[in-house]
Amino acid sequence: MKQTGRFLIIFGSLMILWNTFLIKPIKLFTVFLHELGHAFMAIATGSGITELKIYFNESGHVMSLPKSWWSAFLIANGGYLGSVLFAILILVLKNTRFRKYIIGVIAIIFLAFTFRYSGIASFTMLYSVIFAVFALILYMIQNDTLNQWVIEIIGIGSVTYAIYDTLVDTVIMQLNYQFGFFRMGSMPVTDAVSLSRLTHIPSIVWGMIWVGISIFAVYSVFLKSKSKPSRKKY
Repeated sequence: MKQTGRFLIIFGSLMILWNTFLIKPIKLFTVFLHELGHAFMAIATGSGITELKIYFNESGHVMSLPKSWWSAFLIANGGYLGSVLFAILILVLKNTRFRKYIIGVIAIIFLAFTFRYSGIASFTMLYSVIFAVFALILYMIQNDTLNQWVIEIIGIGSVTYAIYDTLVDTVIMQLNYQFGFFRMGSMPVTDAVSLSRLTHIPSIVWGMIWVGISIFAVYSVFLKSKSKPSRKKY
């Protein structure tokens, strides 16, 4: 099966099954990457991190100590943009000699941040250990086709998360909050809400920006995979 076809099958399947229990492990993975995006941006801006956690209900948070308005702005953007960048990096490295180490390196990063910022008695630690065991089993199997599918699923899953989560939990939720289509509780403090408070730009605008960037990333990945020349054997 051609790479573009696999990408489309994975992307379509994830979008259809996104709210089912089958996709929960992938959603937890994407949430972890989302929080890592915040954490890496906090480190890059010289801000401190006091806590990083994900939860079984697919939520998570990073508690940081921004040094300035700009650092707070970049950290707030780091979640969804980080998810997209991580996804692109994963899918790009898949076509290199580094592909056999991708899952293992991610497992090490998960464990390192968990030990440092989450604590041993946490769901974050449980998930990190399970993912590390999965990575070890995958490495022991040494099946290149299986490894390729896993990498593509988590890579495309990260972009799917950025699209679906921003579209549903940010754009649609904000529209509902403004016009009251459905009865709901108080508006949660999302990344878009945090940015709205920082910039005084409506949170729905930030959600649409993130959706646009995510869709462009998906298009770029599909376009690159489609235009990549196939190797002929002689």
